[in-house]
Amino acid sequence: MRTDSTDDTAEPAGSGLRYDAVDISKRFSGVEVLKAVSVTFRPGEIHTLVGENGAGKSTLLKVMAGVYTPDGGSLSLGGVPQHGLTPREAQSRGVYLVPQEPRLMPDLSVAENLYVGTLPKGRLRVNVDWRAVYARADAVFAKVGLRVNPRLAAGRLSIAQQQLVECARALAHDCRVIFFDEPTSPLTAHDSQRLFELMNDLRGHDLALGFISHRLDEVEEVSDAITVLRDGRVVAEARRGELTRQELVGAMVGRSLAVTQRAAHTTTPGDVALDVQALSCPPEVNGVSLRVRAGEIVGLAGLVGSGRTEFAETVFGLRGPSAGRVLLGSRDITARSPRTCIDAGLVYLAEDRGRNGVFAEVDLSRNVTAATIGRLPRWLSTFLRPRQEQVAAQRAAERMDVRAASMELAIKALSGGNQQRALLARWVAAAPKVAIFDEPTRGVDVGAKEGIYEIIESLTRNGLATLVISSELEELVRLCDRVYAVYEGRVVGEVAGDDITLETLGQLAVGAS
Repeated sequence: MRTDSTDDTAEPAGSGLRYDAVDISKRFSGVEVLKAVSVTFRPGEIHTLVGENGAGKSTLLKVMAGVYTPDGGSLSLGGVPQHGLTPREAQSRGVYLVPQEPRLMPDLSVAENLYVGTLPKGRLRVNVDWRAVYARADAVFAKVGLRVNPRLAAGRLSIAQQQLVECARALAHDCRVIFFDEPTSPLTAHDSQRLFELMNDLRGHDLALGFISHRLDEVEEVSDAITVLRDGRVVAEARRGELTRQELVGAMVGRSLAVTQRAAHTTTPGDVALDVQALSCPPEVNGVSLRVRAGEIVGLAGLVGSGRTEFAETVFGLRGPSAGRVLLGSRDITARSPRTCIDAGLVYLAEDRGRNGVFAEVDLSRNVTAATIGRLPRWLSTFLRPRQEQVAAQRAAERMDVRAASMELAIKALSGGNQQRALLARWVAAAPKVAIFDEPTRGVDVGAKEGIYEIIESLTRNGLATLVISSELEELVRLCDRVYAVYEGRVVGEVAGDDITLETLGQLAVGAS
């Protein structure tokens, strides 16, 4: 392991750009998030940033992509100092950040999203050459392995497809420095592998690539260089193969960490709390039936696109079913509104927190109390009591270990993992009977995952009926008493106890019996 600063080796020959961040500092509301951070991204390399949530990884890349203005330090692109950088200027100079949450405009076509602001002109110079737009879009989509009609509205894409469009946007604008902020979190293993092949190809063409991931197998697979951040500082640097998994985790969290397997339940689950009977919402959900009992953790396995999230949205009233029933205990909540579901005791932690979770511009306190605002104390039965609301939000946030300088911060200023914990705090505060957690540890670092698992187990021991949807099969093995596998919108198998293995779930996820 090296903890010295990066060397000054000359750039590789070619068309790549070396990008240096020197002594970068950044503060939010007086709290220093980056503390004299220096990192170099070299052409022909994949340089990975790792660290716990809130360590400063995403903040650093946003500074280098012009999203944030640094409070101290300097940036140099290809030896040229960069001052007052904006996202548009960064893109024009060949720097692009593929964000953690896709930020496409849902009502525009995917082709328009690709070339927004730079649509090629037609012969009259006042019209758009749409034939060229669609042809170029098709060519770029082919590079990232995305098969989609370029005329399709971006809002109709799955979150995995949206993430691939974000990757394609960097290529469409011929960027030479591309940062990937947890790009694989919404992707299947197959799609992730395709992305890694693309990254390797770009590396071979002398591009400088930055990468953030909490999945350590990915870090070990693709990284040429690794920089470890902790509490806003660089604490370690290494080349490929110089750090063991244990050393890497130890540098990230500042302590040794052992991930334990879940002990078998010694208590018997209670009555059926959620009973879904032949629920359909074509084309994604086709006659799904499952049951979850009080005090039981049930998993839902399947590939992205198998209908898992669409099933959860239908149960929670975000989609209208064409057939089937949803019973919460003895109460029929089929096709009822999300508000009715929450009041009845059903909560849903959505997969896409950016689109269906956080209120980005709203403070952390209001984000946490959003599900329970109707239950908060009021003055004259009408006006909220701000102090009581803040106290309730603070308690819920502390229970979920949300790390923020202030409850008044806009939630968008928090790291992805802290946003996820804030959403958990929101739903736990609602005191539910049944909880559906869709990718509950998405964007959460290795040190915090076990904490979330312990929270879910604790809630379940207290009688919560829990349905967990996860693309990480290890997570389902770690947590679940039973697992249903979904393929093409149908349940294709159910396993329980010791039969829940990676091999079994992997086979079921691809439709094998």
